[in-house]
Amino acid sequence: MTSHQDDPKAAAASVRSRVLIIGGIVPIAITIVATALMISWLPELPEPIAVHWNVSGANGFGPVLPFVIVPPVATALFSFFAVAWSRRSIVSGVMAWNQKVIVVASVWFAVLMNVAFAGSLWVQRGIADAHDAPDVGPTLLIGFTAAVVLGALAWFLLPPGRAVDAPGVAASPVSVAGGERVSWSHSTQLATTPLILISVVIGVAFATVIASVAVTPRWVLQGTITILVVSALAATNFWWRVSADTRGFIVKGFFGWPRKRIPLERITSVSVVDVNPSGDFGGWGWRWTADGRTGVILFTGPGIEVTQSNGKRFVVTVPDASTGAGVLAALVAKRSRS
Repeated sequence: MTSHQDDPKAAAASVRSRVLIIGGIVPIAITIVATALMISWLPELPEPIAVHWNVSGANGFGPVLPFVIVPPVATALFSFFAVAWSRRSIVSGVMAWNQKVIVVASVWFAVLMNVAFAGSLWVQRGIADAHDAPDVGPTLLIGFTAAVVLGALAWFLLPPGRAVDAPGVAASPVSVAGGERVSWSHSTQLATTPLILISVVIGVAFATVIASVAVTPRWVLQGTITILVVSALAATNFWWRVSADTRGFIVKGFFGWPRKRIPLERITSVSVVDVNPSGDFGGWGWRWTADGRTGVILFTGPGIEVTQSNGKRFVVTVPDASTGAGVLAALVAKRSRS
């Protein structure tokens, strides 16, 4: 009889099923139960409800509708992304570390989000005035503990995480004659599909912030700062400039930051690699893996991988990666000869 270990297709199917159940079905089931409970409690709740507490008690108030809507929307989006990013790139029953973290985070997020919101309503059942709402701290602590416990259980139910990366092809240095100087620069940007997905997530975050500000005007400053910070961070990950010249290998974001420069003298090898964002790095943007690789991952396709003298590897996906890698390899070779 053939076991899953002997049949890569069966092993991959088994892992995909576990990813679907743990990263998608379980979080959605938690959300359905929590949402049903919150809806059933509506006749027992004050109007408005308490939406924020400090050490003195409830100090922020607003309508109940956002508390019922935000958890299922946020959980459904996170679960969809977790399953979509992980299932499609699982081969031979192997999960990359980043895939496993994302799937476990889906369970953790669902528990934490739904217990926090539902618990905040539960403590207000039967009171006439939200100013009298009891402390929500113990409920939040229970939610955090439950999220950690179920997240740990999900971790052990999934297969072991592994470092999964395809071997690169050593770059062929371009020909450089005599004292000729050579350099290379190319822009690279986030692929359309992740750009849309990330935009949707940011849109939901903005809507949540705006809803919070609407029900609690004192949060206007915090909400404005949050929107500006999120917008700036998103912009830095959408477009990058990649260069190879006498300064070394340079990768910088839209505003010139984040910025990564690896001097030529610290580069030991240059390769061209084929990158799968979800399988190799667990997503897009500035990423890192359990095996020590870091990189700027923007699309599925070719990338330049630089190995440094300390053994660390840095990867960036960029069009015409073979030319850029060849120029960088030539610069490194010329530096070593000088």
